[in-house]
Amino acid sequence: SEKLSTYSPTAQRKGWRVKSARKASHTNSAWWKNRTPDPLPPLPPDVDPETGEALPPVIAYVTTLTKCGPKHRGGLDGAAVLLHSIRRNSFGWTPEKVEEIEAGEEAFNGRPKHGGRGGRYRHRAYVIVDPAASPDNPNKSGECARFLRRVGYRVLHRPPLVPLFPIDDVDVAGASDFYKKFREGGYVASRRPETGPTARRPGEGPDHLRLMMSDDGCCGYTELLKLHVYGMVGHPLAVHLDFDSLLLRPMDDLFDAMLGTAGSPDEAREKVRLASLPKSKSVDFSVPIGAAFTRDYNSVVRPSPTAPVGYQGGFLVVRPDPSVLDDYRDILLRGEFMLGPRKGWESAHGGFYGDVTFQGILPYYYE
Repeated sequence: SEKLSTYSPTAQRKGWRVKSARKASHTNSAWWKNRTPDPLPPLPPDVDPETGEALPPVIAYVTTLTKCGPKHRGGLDGAAVLLHSIRRNSFGWTPEKVEEIEAGEEAFNGRPKHGGRGGRYRHRAYVIVDPAASPDNPNKSGECARFLRRVGYRVLHRPPLVPLFPIDDVDVAGASDFYKKFREGGYVASRRPETGPTARRPGEGPDHLRLMMSDDGCCGYTELLKLHVYGMVGHPLAVHLDFDSLLLRPMDDLFDAMLGTAGSPDEAREKVRLASLPKSKSVDFSVPIGAAFTRDYNSVVRPSPTAPVGYQGGFLVVRPDPSVLDDYRDILLRGEFMLGPRKGWESAHGGFYGDVTFQGILPYYYE
């Protein structure tokens, strides 16, 4: 057996951090013992029942709630404003007053100056919640999700794709089938190669990666709950936005391009303008687009034209696909994030804020 003292920050003098992270992981896993993830509610009809006219597709707008302490409640107003901005830029919104833009200002005639003309796609808003912030919690930790439900979000309880630490529970009598599969499916880095270029480096403690994940970025390992945006099956597209986001214009052109309804590839390219930055790549608009994202250049630790750049964690548009979730599970089970020195996923995607969780695992998957 390996000693805990082999690699900081899992040295014995900091062993309490491992115990704390392990306890949090076990608490989360135990919550699911007699529960299963919430099913997606049925989508509204595709046809207007009064007119018989076809209605546009429903885009899933998703945000994530991992905790509900005093500092987290301050973001609830932002979540409510976000939802209102989604409504204002979706199908069915009728502005009370449309202000004409003066001639000469770019092609926005007929739009309100501050957005809200409505869009061509319908919307439905969801919040993915961690058990620590479940609305079923009778204490204050459930207040945030209860508020979000009142203002119009649909609450979805979701587990981590794989447990951060192994589930030591041996008594599974009466447990749900989901829990049994979840328990037996492995945990972070449980399938990491023991030899080869992606094996743990000499002196790297067995829990080092898991400990780093537990408090990486803004939200630690729970930030990976955002990946459940790929599971919004039934919606043609799903958008993940953080609470501090705001829609000022419809994203219809982007949605058209991703769904292949924007016309020719040249027409799609004209409508969806791409930035020209060091890591920008050309996009083939003649094939289905699986995801749209923005890079977070401000998060690079040592900026240079060749430095790896993570994806911005507050914005992601995807085509829902459960097989992609399975791919991410496999990445987490293998846990091939290279440390000592910290070089990232397979030594290629690291060196920026959030590299060990959401902002790093996305470019590792797509690039």
